Amino acid sequence: MIKPFDPSKYEPKRSFWRNGITLSLVGIVVLMALIKVMTTLKVPSPGDLNVYCAAGLRKPIMDAATAFEEEFNVDVKFDFASSGGMEAKLELDADRGRAYADLFIPADIFYANRTRNKGFTTESIPLASFRLVVASNPSANLEISSLNDIIDKKISFAICDPEAAAGKTTMRALQNADQWNNFFQAKKASFPTVLETGAAVQASDVVQAGFVWNTTAKQYGLKIHDLPELAEVRSSITANVVATTKKPTQALLFARYLAAAEKGQPFFVKHHFTSLEGDPWARVPELNLYCGGVNQLALEETIKAFEKREGCRVSVQYSGCGTLVSGIRAIKDGNGKGVMPDAFMTCDVSYMNKVAELFGKASDVSATDVVLLVRKENPKTKNVSTIDHLTQPDLLIGTTDPTKSTLGDLSWQLLEGWGAADILKENKNFRTWPTAHELIGAMSASSKLDVAMVYAANCQNLPEDEFKTIVINDTLAQAIQNVAVAKVSRYPQLTERLIEAITSAESKERFQKAGFRWKASQDSNESSQP
Repeated sequence: MIKPFDPSKYEPKRSFWRNGITLSLVGIVVLMALIKVMTTLKVPSPGDLNVYCAAGLRKPIMDAATAFEEEFNVDVKFDFASSGGMEAKLELDADRGRAYADLFIPADIFYANRTRNKGFTTESIPLASFRLVVASNPSANLEISSLNDIIDKKISFAICDPEAAAGKTTMRALQNADQWNNFFQAKKASFPTVLETGAAVQASDVVQAGFVWNTTAKQYGLKIHDLPELAEVRSSITANVVATTKKPTQALLFARYLAAAEKGQPFFVKHHFTSLEGDPWARVPELNLYCGGVNQLALEETIKAFEKREGCRVSVQYSGCGTLVSGIRAIKDGNGKGVMPDAFMTCDVSYMNKVAELFGKASDVSATDVVLLVRKENPKTKNVSTIDHLTQPDLLIGTTDPTKSTLGDLSWQLLEGWGAADILKENKNFRTWPTAHELIGAMSASSKLDVAMVYAANCQNLPEDEFKTIVINDTLAQAIQNVAVAKVSRYPQLTERLIEAITSAESKERFQKAGFRWKASQDSNESSQP
C-alpha cells in the first residue's frame, strides 16, 4: 500500500556547494560585526583628549582635530556650547572634584582670563580672531550703515545671550556706544549660541538681522553690514589648558598644533577666521636659554618640570654674564657660533641693558647681595667688617673675573667705590677666578684665601660652623636677575611660557630656598606647573 506524500517529513538533500556558500555568508556577516564592535570598543589611548569648546568655533576646530587624530592616532572628543556654558561646566567639574576636560577653547579672551583667575585653567595659547558684525538675510534687502539705523528703521533683530562670547561682546560694544539698554529692550529674540542666532536670521521670517561673528555670517550666507561703531570690535580665541587635566603634555601638543601655521591655522583661514602668527610646528621643539651661572641651582628643577610638561627640550648655557653677552654680540655680528638664544636670564639687570635692543621687555625675577665670605677660625679676618678692611697687606682677596662675570664686575665696582681697588692692585694680594663656583671651591679647599667676594646665594650649601658672610652696606652690593625673550626667538610663545614658569609660585619657592629674594610681580606668580 502506497503511503500518501507528507511534505512536513520531506528533507531535501543539500549539496556541498550550497552549504559552503551559506557558511561563507554567515562568516562574512560575523566578521563584519566583529570589526564594527572592535571599532566601537576602541581601547582609549593615553593621548585621547576631551575639549570644552565654544559652539561658534566648531568647524575649524573639528577640521583641525580630524587631522590631528589621523596624525597621532588619538581621539579628541568635544562638548560644544556657549563659552559661558562651558565655563559653568568647568566650575561644576571643579566643585565635584572631577577632572574631565583637558582643554577649554572659548570664543573670547574674556572667558580665558576669567577661568585662569578662578584657577580653572593654566597656560593659554592664542589661536585666531574674528570680529563682531551686524548681518541680515540677503532676501530682506536691508541697508544698515549705523546702529541707529536698526532702531530708527524698526528692523527686527536678534542677539546672543550674554553667556555666549558673541553675546558678551555685543553687550560690551553696545555699552561702549551707550546703546545697550535701547537694544536690549528692542531685540526681537535672543539665542544661547551664535550659531542659533545665525540660523534664525537665515531661516526666520520674524528675525531680519542679528549680531554675530563675521565667520558665522559667512557660514550662513548672510549679508554683512560694516558699522563704524563695531569696526574695532574683535574677539581673540585661545586654547587653555584645564588646571585639573591629567594630560597636560597632550593638551599642550594639541594646542600648539592648532596654533601652528603648518597645521591648524589653514583650517581657521578656510572658515574665514583671521589667523594669528603662532610658533612653527615641531613635535618636540627645542629652546636655547642663556643663563647667568648664579641662577643654576635655583633654576634647574624648574627647567626639568617645564620640559616634562611641555614635551620640549631646553638647552641651557650657564656662564658668567660677561661671557654670555660677548657671545650674544658675536652671534648678532655674524662672528659667533650657534644661534641667538630664545631667552636670556641675567645675573644682574646691567647685563640685559647691554643687549636690550635684541630682546623684548624684561621681567625681574630675583635678587641677591654681594657679600664677604670668610672662615670663622681665621684670625686674620677677625676684625674684617667692611670693604675698606680688605686693604690689610696680609690678606689674600678672591673675586671673579670682572671681564667675564657680573659678580666680578660688581665686586670691583665696590672695591673702587670704597677706595680699595688701587691698594689691592699695588699690593698684588688678590686673585680672580672665572666663576663664582670655582671661587667658592677655592675658598673651601684652601685656607690661604682669606676673603672671597661672592653672592649670598652662592653660600647656601657651605657649612655654617666653618664660614660666615659679612653684609656690605652699599647699594651697589645688590644684583637683580631678570629674563627676556629674544626678538628673533623661533618659538616666542613657548619661550613666554618658559618665562611664566620661571616667574611662577613654584619657582619662587626654589629661588628663596637657594638664598635669593623674590622680585617677580604677583601677576607672574600664577602656577603653570604641577
